[in-house]
Amino acid sequence: MSDVTIDGLSTNELVTVVELQRVELNRLLAEQRRLNDRIDKMLHMQEREQVLRQQTQVALDRLAEQKSLPGQVSAPPPQLVDRLNRTERKFNALQLAVGQLIDFIERRERNRNSTASAPDGVAPESPII
Repeated sequence: MSDVTIDGLSTNELVTVVELQRVELNRLLAEQRRLNDRIDKMLHMQEREQVLRQQTQVALDRLAEQKSLPGQVSAPPPQLVDRLNRTERKFNALQLAVGQLIDFIERRERNRNSTASAPDGVAPESPII
């Protein structure tokens, strides 16, 4: 049996390259699944936050209707205002986190695409969040 070479690589070297690519592909697929799970959880949290915000607003409106006299507007109780402010801060933090995650994914993809065309074909390690 003759030793076939492709691009200067022997059969054994080609087998090694294919195996390394398979291992890397499996690792990347696992990371993608993990990232997708995190995105799903964040979206679920955002949906839940929106429902809670709507419920809070309805409760505030109902309370304002009960407390106000005709022609007079009353302020909501401090507890409700505090809860609404906390919810707003959590929403802003979640919104910021989702934006940072999307930026990180886009940068990582751009780095991958640029290193794939690099002459030595070696990609630098990216930090994992």
